[in-house]
Amino acid sequence: MAGWLKAVDLFFAARPMLHLPIWSIYLVCLHYHHQLDGGRFDRWNLLMLLCLSFLAAGSYWWNQSFDAESDFENRKLGFLQRGFLNRAQLSSAFLISSLVGLAIAPIYSALVLAIFAQAFVLSFTYSAPPFRLKDRPFWGLFANAWGIGFLVPFCVMPELTIHNAGLLGWDNPIYFFFAVASIYIITTIPDAAGDRLAGKRTIAVLFGKRAALVLALILVLLSAVIAYWSGYVLLCGISLASALTIVTAIVFRSVRVTLAAAKTPILLLTILAGYFYPVYFVFIIVLVTLTRLYYARRFHMTYPRLA
Repeated sequence: MAGWLKAVDLFFAARPMLHLPIWSIYLVCLHYHHQLDGGRFDRWNLLMLLCLSFLAAGSYWWNQSFDAESDFENRKLGFLQRGFLNRAQLSSAFLISSLVGLAIAPIYSALVLAIFAQAFVLSFTYSAPPFRLKDRPFWGLFANAWGIGFLVPFCVMPELTIHNAGLLGWDNPIYFFFAVASIYIITTIPDAAGDRLAGKRTIAVLFGKRAALVLALILVLLSAVIAYWSGYVLLCGISLASALTIVTAIVFRSVRVTLAAAKTPILLLTILAGYFYPVYFVFIIVLVTLTRLYYARRFHMTYPRLA
């Protein structure tokens, strides 16, 4: 029984709800890619999503093994603090899951291996000293925007050739680069107090809440412009809706509104991905239900929630 409970703890310590941006970006890009080449979601796309989740899970396990102090200050999770898992287990899980993803990559192409290798390097340097990209204002922003926003869209076309190079379009990864950068900046705001105590230098710590929100607003408006010029009307709508929530957060200065500003674009993108691939909706509903049950029983808290 203890072994099964440890496995369940490890699964949820991988922060599956935080994989939503990765899955949703991949599915939305896959839809637009297939609009042009006539393909459909198949077992290879499913395997790609699993590989991306292996890499993402490893990144979150690795991050928690270094972030115990600031997580405690920000009242986050507590897998380490409550003794559910230890650093050795998290570090081993990071290494194993990352190697699994990297081992599968060559089955697709050298391009996928290069993408996964970049993701692995970013995961390692994001948390581990002396790099600790997450504690640096520019590099923390770049690691998230590049790793999630720019690299994930390219995974929908494992074989990048002259024939298919234009099917996705550079505008799509650039759109998500700016969109993810905007979301990342907002997520640094609720953690600013704890991060400051832990000696971190995130954008919110360095510039303050209002300046961080203004920068996030500029980036999301840039993504809206790119989407509009490129003909991605629905993505433009998501960016404009996100911009409205950021403006609301600037005006009302509420923590709940700020959290909603970070989560609203992810929610809208997930709905769009579910519209394109209805089975994804079913998967998300099951995942949210299981996550809520787990956190209610294990942590006596309600998670996830919009704000």
